[in-house]
Amino acid sequence: MPTLKQIAKDLNISVSTVSRILNGKGKESRISDATVTSVLKYAQEVGYSPNLIAKGLQASQTFTIGLMVPDIANPFFATMAKNIEKWASREQYSIILIDSDENVETEKIQVLNMISRKVDGIIVAPVGDSFQHFTKIVKQKVPLIFIDRYFTNSTIPYITSDNYQGSYDAAQELIARGHTRICLISGSSANELVQERTQGYIDSLKNSDIEVCEELMVGNSFSIQNGFESTKNVLQLKNPPTAIFAMNNLIGFGVLKAVKELGLKIPQAVSLIIFDNHPYLSLLNPSISTVKQNSEKIGEMAVKAILKEINQDFDITSMRIPTEIILRESIRKLPS
Repeated sequence: MPTLKQIAKDLNISVSTVSRILNGKGKESRISDATVTSVLKYAQEVGYSPNLIAKGLQASQTFTIGLMVPDIANPFFATMAKNIEKWASREQYSIILIDSDENVETEKIQVLNMISRKVDGIIVAPVGDSFQHFTKIVKQKVPLIFIDRYFTNSTIPYITSDNYQGSYDAAQELIARGHTRICLISGSSANELVQERTQGYIDSLKNSDIEVCEELMVGNSFSIQNGFESTKNVLQLKNPPTAIFAMNNLIGFGVLKAVKELGLKIPQAVSLIIFDNHPYLSLLNPSISTVKQNSEKIGEMAVKAILKEINQDFDITSMRIPTEIILRESIRKLPS
C-alpha cells in the first residue's frame, strides 16, 4: 500500500505537506491550489488509504460512533440509520448499530457496551421517560447526542423534527376539509415527543373553536397493534370520528389493518393522515397523506453535532428540523 512518504517522494514535496493536504488542511496551511490538486489526484491514482488504526492510536480515537435506535424494523429509524451511516462515512467514521427494542434496561446495558468498545461518541434515540443513565455517561466525558426523541429538561443536545408544528399542521389540513371529529392515536404519553405532537393537535383544534374530546385521544405505544386496536375501538363509537391522525407509521399501519378488517374504506368511511412518510404509503390505493420528516437533514446534523463534541467543540445547539405536509388521496372533503 502506498504511504505518505512514498507519495511525498514521488511528487518531490515534503511529507508534512502531503499530510496536511490529505487531512483537509491544505487551505489553512496556505498550500497552493495546484499542489493540493496534484496531491489529491495522485493519492487517488495510487489508491492511498489512511491508516486509521495508527491514526487512532496516536489520537486516542477509534473512529467509530455508536448509534442506538428503539426499533430498526421501523422504517423511520431504518432510514435514519442509513442517513447517519452515510454522513459518518464521509468523515471516515464507522457506525456500531444497536437496537434497544424499546426497552430501557436494554438501553442502559447497551450504552455501557458501546463505551466498553471505546466508541468516540454516541448518537441515541432514547426510550422511556428517564435520562439519568445518560447523564452519568456525559459526566464521563463521552460525547452524546439525542435524535428524534429527547428530554427538554436535560442539558444533552438533540436533533429532532418540529413535532409540535407538524402535528398542528396535520390537524389543520383535516379541519380545512370540514373534519371536527378527529381521532388522535398516539404513543406513550411519558415521551416528550408524544407530548409535543399531542399539544400540537390540541392547540390546532382549540384555535379552530373545535371541542377537544377525550374519547378521541387514544393509544399508548408506537406499534401496529396499538393502531389496530385503537382504530377498531373508536370506529365503533356511537359517534365515530370522520378522520384519524396516526402519530407514527407503525400506528398508521395498524389503522389500515383495522379499517380493512372492518370492511370499511379510506377515505369514504374515515380520512387518514400519518406522522411519518413511509415510501410505500404513496403507492397504496388510496395513497396516504403524511407529515414528512426530513431524516436526511436530521442524520446530517446529528453526525456534525457528535463530531463537534468529539473534537471538543461543545457549543452545540439543539435543533428542530421543519416537517412537510404531503397531501394525497386519504383525506376527503366533507360536505358543508
